[in-house]
Amino acid sequence: MSARTPFLNPLLALDDRTLLARFAEQHDQGAFEQLVKRHGRLVFGVCRRAVRDAHLAEDAFQAVFLVLARAPGKAVEAASVGGWLFGTARRVGSAARRHEQRRERREARAAQPAAGAGAPGGDFSDLLCVLDEELGTMPEEMRAALVACFLEERTQDEAARELGWSVSTLRRRLESGKELLRSRLARRGVTLGAGLLAGGLGAPARAAVPALNPSPAATVLANEVLVRGVGLKAGALLSAVVLAVGGLAHGLVSDATPMASAGAAPAEVAPPIAEGVPWATVSGRVVFPKGHTVPGPAALAPAALKDASVWEPFAPLFDERVRVNAGNRGIADAVVWLRPDATDRRAEFPADRVHPALAGAKPQKHAVLAAAGQFRPRVVAARAGDAVVFENRLPVPTNVHYAPTDDGARDFNVLLGKGVAHTAKPLPALRAPDVYRSDIYPWMRGCVWAFGHPYFAVTGADGRFELKGVPAGAWRLVVWHEVAGYRAASRLGAKLTVPDGGNGPLELGPIEFESDDWPTP
Repeated sequence: MSARTPFLNPLLALDDRTLLARFAEQHDQGAFEQLVKRHGRLVFGVCRRAVRDAHLAEDAFQAVFLVLARAPGKAVEAASVGGWLFGTARRVGSAARRHEQRRERREARAAQPAAGAGAPGGDFSDLLCVLDEELGTMPEEMRAALVACFLEERTQDEAARELGWSVSTLRRRLESGKELLRSRLARRGVTLGAGLLAGGLGAPARAAVPALNPSPAATVLANEVLVRGVGLKAGALLSAVVLAVGGLAHGLVSDATPMASAGAAPAEVAPPIAEGVPWATVSGRVVFPKGHTVPGPAALAPAALKDASVWEPFAPLFDERVRVNAGNRGIADAVVWLRPDATDRRAEFPADRVHPALAGAKPQKHAVLAAAGQFRPRVVAARAGDAVVFENRLPVPTNVHYAPTDDGARDFNVLLGKGVAHTAKPLPALRAPDVYRSDIYPWMRGCVWAFGHPYFAVTGADGRFELKGVPAGAWRLVVWHEVAGYRAASRLGAKLTVPDGGNGPLELGPIEFESDDWPTP
């Protein structure tokens, strides 16, 4: 009998950011499974050292991957996914420790290490906690190098490839990170030689991890960190999404609101809106019109791609101008905003009607990454005064040709080498979107629209949007898409009345986007 050739999972060849993109955009359960397998031991090691109770450590482990499922774009922005997971595990562990301390106070007992396998204890475990603390405060690139080479025990070649660095760059940052870590430990009275440093950091990478099976306690921890530590507004209840992990279906969760776009700038959590005042959270879903066949993903022909071999790890690449969710017909990347209920197209949103918590927002920077063969995100909605930072994380150089619609002074065409970034000038309020593209790889393109008020959103992969702190009154809701133009061909939008009934949700339900410009299958 001839020996069988083992089947090689093609996902094994993909880097972490590509796996995250597949999960966020295609709900690829296998991609998420690979991320859990790659980073599970790192995460569980941090969680075990954060709390005394072994079961709570498992809940914290589950919570970290719930946060990743809810906010994959945040991990894509980081220098490394492993480094981001380390930081998230530290935040979840701190939240778990607070829960543990409250429970101990309620039970009026002295804090003692929990009995049983997996509970941390001993001087060496205390030392690892100190290492965690110091790693968590290090510069991101140094931490990414240390996490990749020690906590995850990658070779330097593997780590450099995953991080998108040269081996010499990795070695330089690794040595700098070790020296900084040693000096910080010395200030705390800890002396650690090079061998013990590697052994101490590598110890958690060899720990066994629990099965991924989130509990209610894990959901609570994930929600707390989503609000406090990741910069997302997680006010809605979590709803279940099913991910196949280790051959089993385990319940993970995602917010009922759209996922944050990859590369979106961290959003500040707005102060709670007071009860009894006329503000509302307006939400809904923009959907492909009924009676029309939903267009499927349009794969780009490999033969038509310049430098085709470069894109093989990310294949297949798609034309992303139109993305429609096959399950609920939701349209991604549509821009939704409010405007006054007026026939004057130039009427501006009254500044005195903006919620006080939103009126004085500081300018932000929005990251657009060239990664995995596309610009992420493709569509950026921003506020006047914000800026966009373009960063190349491709293995090859590309250019960004930015074409503003109303001001030639903001036009630029820059070549970005691997790892290079360029910050555009602050945005004014726009009456039409600016567009950007790569002239080298023409399928990579997108647009930016800036507003003079905070009531705008870009629909997520499921077509959902949410506008917070909307004042009561008569308004118009405008929907625009780069291919279909304005919904119902109306720049004025559809009339919307927000009732003067106090703070609360206003769910608009499905909003059909009729247009003659949608592609036909």
